[in-house]
Amino acid sequence: MKRRDFVSDGLKVALAVGVFPRDLTKSSVSVKELEMSKLARENSEVRSTLASDTYKNPREKLKALASRAKQLWPVIYVDPANLFSNLERDIEASFEGGADAVVMELGKDPETLERALAHARSRYPNAILGANYLGGEPDPYGFINGFRLVKEYDLQIVWTDFSGVDLVKELPEISLQTIEKQRPEKAFYCSGIHMKYGTLLELNKPIEKSALEAIGWVDGLIVTGAKTGVATDPEKARRARSVIGDYPLGAASGVSVENVEWILPYIDYCLVNTSISDSNHRILKDKVRELRAKM
Repeated sequence: MKRRDFVSDGLKVALAVGVFPRDLTKSSVSVKELEMSKLARENSEVRSTLASDTYKNPREKLKALASRAKQLWPVIYVDPANLFSNLERDIEASFEGGADAVVMELGKDPETLERALAHARSRYPNAILGANYLGGEPDPYGFINGFRLVKEYDLQIVWTDFSGVDLVKELPEISLQTIEKQRPEKAFYCSGIHMKYGTLLELNKPIEKSALEAIGWVDGLIVTGAKTGVATDPEKARRARSVIGDYPLGAASGVSVENVEWILPYIDYCLVNTSISDSNHRILKDKVRELRAKM
């Protein structure tokens, strides 16, 4: 039976497009069935919008991802040892907890990340998905594989840690035009300024300058704390926001229920794992829901 034959049944629509697993049919709560159907419809509409030429600027691309003004994107650490089972578990926990999208992350081994993305797109064909390839030889910035995976697996978000506007000790200098030539037009491309694990060669370069330089080369800027799990200084986000106006800005480390209210006025989206996961970095639905409610 083709998917379009299920249109009259809300629950079957949700299951057919794959936003949630089929074993959730065991739930007999009609409200949940309606929620599943609604999310499936919304995600389908997002993918249709991004696949068209109707968006006009980065803000429109971001708004197409979700209706919320402050978006929550759990980061799923791809686990090569239990690839598919942990991946499905984390995707489902994220969306059930109220996430707007999920971003799958892995460095050094693009083949494993590709297997994860292929499975996720097949299992959840209308979910809002993204990728963060952390980089490795011969792709130290991660954009070559990241952009390729976006195009091949119809992803809506691509994230790289380093945008190239800041020269850092850890990476070779790169031309922004080189990145631009391969950039996927239909996905929301976000990347960092003054990023964690990067040592600025221009030690006194203000974040305002980096933020202004990044406009146009990325769809969304990202700021972080000093390392994974450490919260971004709200002052850092405030300074970036002060010069970029309405341009999309996100945070990608240390956001939690305890501190989100301090950074939320300056950001549009956050990428989170540590505060919403267990000691093995597996996503916890209740933690996602708690952070979503706080936001």
